Amino acid sequence: MKCPNDDQEMQLTELQKKVQFRGIEINYPAEAYVCSRCGLEAGTITQTAHIQSRISNAYRKKSGLLTGEEIARKRKAARLTQEDLAHRMEVGIASIKRWEGTQIQSKSMDKALRQALENCSCGDKYTGNKDFSISKVKLVLRTFERFLDRQILRVNDKLLYAAKYLWYADMIHFRETGESITGATYAALPLGPQLNTYTDLVKPILAADESEAEPLTADEERAIDHVALTFPQNRAVFDAAHREQVWSEKAAGRPIPYTDAERMTEI
Repeated sequence: MKCPNDDQEMQLTELQKKVQFRGIEINYPAEAYVCSRCGLEAGTITQTAHIQSRISNAYRKKSGLLTGEEIARKRKAARLTQEDLAHRMEVGIASIKRWEGTQIQSKSMDKALRQALENCSCGDKYTGNKDFSISKVKLVLRTFERFLDRQILRVNDKLLYAAKYLWYADMIHFRETGESITGATYAALPLGPQLNTYTDLVKPILAADESEAEPLTADEERAIDHVALTFPQNRAVFDAAHREQVWSEKAAGRPIPYTDAERMTEI
């Protein structure tokens, strides 16, 4: 390869590069052609693909996530095909292929990957690996009211909007940490995602004492704040929930597992 600046022959060189990626400074090795005269660096399509893979793996390693190479190595050591691993995790085989490539898995999926590769249970996908707490539900809804500066928990409203705010907060917290906030289970109902057996829960939630709940963690508050900022009005969260495929693809009354959080598109 010749330098376009001065027609000098460029030399294949192993470089150490640095980049800010998702707020983290990443150091990674890169192979490129370098002009000894002007210092221009150039790479082929294959070299660019290798750089993307190295950045992804360097980020995952620094963030405590399994790298693509580690996932593939552990899967083969466990004598699992990609299809076997996908079946254990109840995800599509395309997800396994992407994670073994350059796509970075969330913390919740990393936890599930580790459990599946060790032939352990992947946790309770319907409660988000958390014990259900009525008082925590009440605390989350009151926190939403504080962030939204209006009331969303009302007598006789059947949690039409409140449950959707709660659902989004639980799901995105699970996506980021591997745990829900409240341990609530959700079902696909005609009017959108809803607390499972919500008719039996409305009165207990209204009567619950939120001061009895475990205090919200910083991550939990961030999740609630993120949802409140994304959907400042009831109609916004209602319409967004109805655009989610993880709700629309399910028959009425079917549960919505927390593992579906990976496929949510509105937040």
